[in-house]
Amino acid sequence: MDVSIWRCLLLLGFTIYCVQCKCPSASKRCGDCLITKDCAWCKDRNFTETRCNTVANLTTNNCANIVRRKQHSIQYIKNSNFSDGGPGQDSVQIKPQHVSIKLVPNMVLTDFQVSYKIARNFPLDLYFLNDPSYTMQPLQASLKSLAKSIANEIQNLTTDFQFGLGTAMDKVILPFTRTSPKYLNDPCFGTSLSTKCDKAYSYRHRLKLTPKIEDFEAAVDDIRTTANFDKPEGLFDGLLQTMVCGTKIGWREKARRMLLYASDINFHQAGDGRLAGILEPNDGTCHLNGDGYYTEAEVQDYPSIGQIIQKAKENNINIIFVIGGNSSELNNQQVRNLFYDKLATLLPGGTPRASELSTDARNILDIVSANYRRLRETVKLVVNEDSEEIQVVMYTNCQTGGRLKDQTNVCSGLTTEKSATFYPYIISTFNTCPEKRNVTFTIFPEGLEERVQVDIEHVCDCDCQLQPEAEPDSEKCSYNGTYECGICNCNPGWIGDQCECDDRGTAEEACGTSNGICNNAGNCTCRKCECFDGYSGDKCECNDKNCRSYERMLCGGPDRGRCDCGKCVCNANYTGEACECAVSTADCQKDNGTICSGNGECVCNRCQCKTGFRGKTCDQCTSCPGTCKNNKDCAECVAFGTGLYNSTVCEKMCTNVKTAPLLEPATPEGQVVNITIKSCITEDDQKCIINFNVYDSDNGKEVIVKDTRRCPPGSPDPIKIGLSISGAIFLIGLLLLLIWKLLTMLYDSMEYSRFESEIQNPAWERSENPIYKECVTTVQNPMHETQFKNESSDEKLMQ
Repeated sequence: MDVSIWRCLLLLGFTIYCVQCKCPSASKRCGDCLITKDCAWCKDRNFTETRCNTVANLTTNNCANIVRRKQHSIQYIKNSNFSDGGPGQDSVQIKPQHVSIKLVPNMVLTDFQVSYKIARNFPLDLYFLNDPSYTMQPLQASLKSLAKSIANEIQNLTTDFQFGLGTAMDKVILPFTRTSPKYLNDPCFGTSLSTKCDKAYSYRHRLKLTPKIEDFEAAVDDIRTTANFDKPEGLFDGLLQTMVCGTKIGWREKARRMLLYASDINFHQAGDGRLAGILEPNDGTCHLNGDGYYTEAEVQDYPSIGQIIQKAKENNINIIFVIGGNSSELNNQQVRNLFYDKLATLLPGGTPRASELSTDARNILDIVSANYRRLRETVKLVVNEDSEEIQVVMYTNCQTGGRLKDQTNVCSGLTTEKSATFYPYIISTFNTCPEKRNVTFTIFPEGLEERVQVDIEHVCDCDCQLQPEAEPDSEKCSYNGTYECGICNCNPGWIGDQCECDDRGTAEEACGTSNGICNNAGNCTCRKCECFDGYSGDKCECNDKNCRSYERMLCGGPDRGRCDCGKCVCNANYTGEACECAVSTADCQKDNGTICSGNGECVCNRCQCKTGFRGKTCDQCTSCPGTCKNNKDCAECVAFGTGLYNSTVCEKMCTNVKTAPLLEPATPEGQVVNITIKSCITEDDQKCIINFNVYDSDNGKEVIVKDTRRCPPGSPDPIKIGLSISGAIFLIGLLLLLIWKLLTMLYDSMEYSRFESEIQNPAWERSENPIYKECVTTVQNPMHETQFKNESSDEKLMQ
């Protein structure tokens, strides 16, 4: 077979498999199943296979009654024919006006149509919002002189029109407007203007929309020039008030609304108000007093561009920017390009750019006429829906002559004879039916108030879920549910295939414990606990895996016992907390029939020996006399080469003896272990203490000797003592001699230093020769001094 054929068969099989596998097999109701495309439902009562499946699979499984997906249905509630309007008649440009659609989930609705046709006399509301500065005076003059011409031009397209008028300048607060008294009353004070200007204001609504051209001309004639201080102007305040003050402006509900914004300079926007300390944002609501003045200009900031766009869409206002005049700050083209062209494209109506006003403003007639014709002959359908479950994509064939459909919502080049047909493709995308089955949205031409109201009802239920096919409180459902589409849909509080299970009340009431629902070890179903694997009891209070284990098996394994509510239930031949004990005593008996050799007790078919005995049947004595004595000679010869055994006998008799630097402690009395350690202390012929351990196990005995012994000291040696004392005396004498020699050398060194110092610095003095005698000898009369003293005393007495 050709390889390409195999590929085709493989692709076909994979496709069939994918279609089959995408049906939600867990669906409990027919409607939930049929939400998925290509799925069907079997409503046979005794059908045991998966009810939600493809038609092919249900047929293969011998389902006799198959429920298939429904088709969309459209009901036209209001579908008035097109009407050109006129005296006493309403214009109708779009149909139908109201439809109700039953929408099948996950299936595209393609046969819904919306038609649009221009009405000859569709109402027009045209409002002029002018800049009243000196440089825009030519526009005021042209509006007054051309008002009737504008009306006549529009009358060729519709006989039902109205004109309105307003002017906007700027906020009356510094730095936007001078606030000294002389400038407030005359903003043009100190300029070359010969006439007095109008008092400063932000926005003034001058004329409510009216069909009377004479009133419009009078309102235009009443405009007086005014001015602000800085270069940008505050027309955005007036623009927003014009859009939101519908009743005061006079906007009609069913009319095309055009707002002509005329200026020659750029605009203030949100944030600029901070320059004057205005921090409160614009609230986007109407604030006009009885005289038409905007009252919150000095309280709220300028509106933002986003607010302007939003309010234009909400109120279906088509804004036409007309930029021109005699301003010397920037030329008209720069103002249009920098500030207005981009903004124009973002507003309803699809204006490609701002319109250019000539210097004399005589082209205002052409601007109004051209823009009205463009808005009239172009339609853009907008869908106003915010549902997450519904998607609407617009198609039309107005550009292809009806041959093909383009995905677009715009048609242009329309006439009163040529209509446009749009095809809104609608699809709902969800996996489960939403709680809110009904959704409403509108389709409308941008910039107009005409609407197509679309009521959507999600069709999620099969006919067999509804009466008369459905059987409420059916006997088939134990009178506790509705029999529908071959299954029971139980009433609240009842569950089960036949609604036989009472699930009313709370789980705490039926299955609650202090540790939680069913002790957190099961589910409360039908007011009873269904325990998890390993748990049992009315409220799952028993843990059947919480018993003791023996040989790594719960209760020793199924041969020994089973775990029941946390305790082991042992079989007949076993006992103990973990069924670890065999009832038999066969392993405790010796060949002579004695139990544990009379030296122990048989517990769990194993001997528990008394102190001093060991072995399987307690036939080995570990503390009997002679253990240390019998191993003393081997310990001496192996460890130290002493004792009774010579080397030949030692090698032959002491093969189980080893040495070690340290010994383990002895086994405590009464402790039953596999290896018993007995500590031995003995004395050799030289009175040295020898330590060794005797290890007794089932494999035999082993002796470990400490490789060091403790020996007593010997008798003193007189030679060593004499030599020691002599050496000590010699060392002490030698040390004293060295000390004396060092002190003598130190003293001599000091004396010598002093001698050298006296030689280098001699101190000479005058003295007499002791053996020299002068040739003259002086003798003093001893009585001379006594006589002199007596004479002195007599003279004092005489005085």
